[in-house]
Amino acid sequence: MSILGEKISAGRKVKGLTQEELAELAKVNLRTIQRIENSENEPRGKTLVLICEVLDIDLEDLLQRKIQSENNINQVFGYKLASKGTRFLANLLETCMYGLLIFLPYTIYNTSSLKGFMNGDNPIGFGFAAIFGLIVGATFYPIFTGNLGHRMFGLKVISSESGNDFEKASEGAIREMLKGVFSFFIIPIIWIFWDDKNQNLYDKLTKTYVVEKR
Repeated sequence: MSILGEKISAGRKVKGLTQEELAELAKVNLRTIQRIENSENEPRGKTLVLICEVLDIDLEDLLQRKIQSENNINQVFGYKLASKGTRFLANLLETCMYGLLIFLPYTIYNTSSLKGFMNGDNPIGFGFAAIFGLIVGATFYPIFTGNLGHRMFGLKVISSESGNDFEKASEGAIREMLKGVFSFFIIPIIWIFWDDKNQNLYDKLTKTYVVEKR
């Protein structure tokens, strides 16, 4: 339940009111009250003012608690979680860099034409992605506590269990290997769009968070 829904539900019960009675006193639709208390909707403007007046709730205090609650959702172990947008940009830039490192030399020296390259004459597959991820993770995590994309955007990887830096070569190797293999699929990568901790599936499997450095 959201902080607003929780506070309104608790205030209604303290007053001894049913949802129907609150709706009538506040001149608000019953379905609106139900949606608010079920966290399906958040009251705004006049609706929120009317409900708070009936329940004798301090509006400013309620809004301040809401802000604090939202800030806490984005905090883990004293770090601010990296936003979805920042993680996307970091991953995109890193992918472009690795792409130039791999594809450009391969295209020049091993492919007769760009058409042949696009038709499947290329080195990328599950095995290559897994091995490349192992190398990247083992190389960069002990140095940056993350990969190159994290480094460039001021991010790092920490354990979701202890909050400790994810800086061992073996830890980084496993995480980047899973990331490389999962890049061939859609769900493990876009999982982040529905996750309240901005985690991809490989974050969950390796029990990690990506956070902003202090």
